[in-house]
Amino acid sequence: MAIEKPILVMGIGGAGSRIASEACKAVNSDCVLISNDTKDLVGSSSSILINARSWVNPSSYKLRFYAQDSAIRIRQVLRGFNVVVVVANLAGRGGSAIAPVVCRLAKAESNSSTVVSFVIMPFKFEKDRVFQAAISLKRIREASDATIVIDNEAFLDNNPELSAEECYQITNRALSETIGLICSGTYTYSGFSLLCTSNNIGGAEFSAKDSVAMLYQNAYAGSVRSAMLYVMGGKNVPLGLLNSLFNTLQEIFKDDGNAGVAIAESNSGKTTVHLLASFDETTRFDAYDPLSRIIPNRNVLDWDDMDCSPDIEMAITNLE
Repeated sequence: MAIEKPILVMGIGGAGSRIASEACKAVNSDCVLISNDTKDLVGSSSSILINARSWVNPSSYKLRFYAQDSAIRIRQVLRGFNVVVVVANLAGRGGSAIAPVVCRLAKAESNSSTVVSFVIMPFKFEKDRVFQAAISLKRIREASDATIVIDNEAFLDNNPELSAEECYQITNRALSETIGLICSGTYTYSGFSLLCTSNNIGGAEFSAKDSVAMLYQNAYAGSVRSAMLYVMGGKNVPLGLLNSLFNTLQEIFKDDGNAGVAIAESNSGKTTVHLLASFDETTRFDAYDPLSRIIPNRNVLDWDDMDCSPDIEMAITNLE
């Protein structure tokens, strides 16, 4: 799927806003930040505050209601762009609540516009966030032409020695660099894709192995349609090693997919490796919402009009 300018990058919530801001600096594209927390919008020339009014700790349902209440303002900033890139951390309350609304509005604003969503899935031990993340991911996929997911849980499985903050730093940087590649004109896959990365210890070869191992946490090789290994700063990597990585990927994904290796510029000066794999099969994210395997989509009453928590004031007469 080709990316055509002009491009609008929209950061949702705390992590989404930070990643979108970094990505926009690299590609010089328009950027809009949306959050229910004013701290996430500091330093942005264009932002939308989702006002939760008197609610100190609103639920995802309540935030979704207020996001839909801001639909007119969101539509205004969406006009005139061929591609809308939405970035959100679905482990955060703001990201899981607001991102599906933004994707739906972006897709409905113009039938010719392309919506590409980048999302982060939570650690599995974050029990209170896993279900909402699965619901949001499903709706984001429905409203996006391409959805790229990075899974913190899979990254932690391969790097159990890292702290949560170190995981965030590495996966957020991987997302930012991949958004930069997409916005710079690199082709991306339509449908659903997984972004896999590593802690970049041991060189490009070990990093590539870790990225493939991260992919296996969510899918199996036979389900992969296409795969691309991005070697950031790859000009410093021997050509023989790049050729070996290419041959290895072709061997791994020989059944159903096509694989390749691409060399990309890196502003950090370090060599990092990211694997972007596209496939159609179900993932372990579907298990985060157990009801999705029991209740068909056609029987979900709130599928088109997403569930929310409106403010309804009822005048009840005092009977005393």
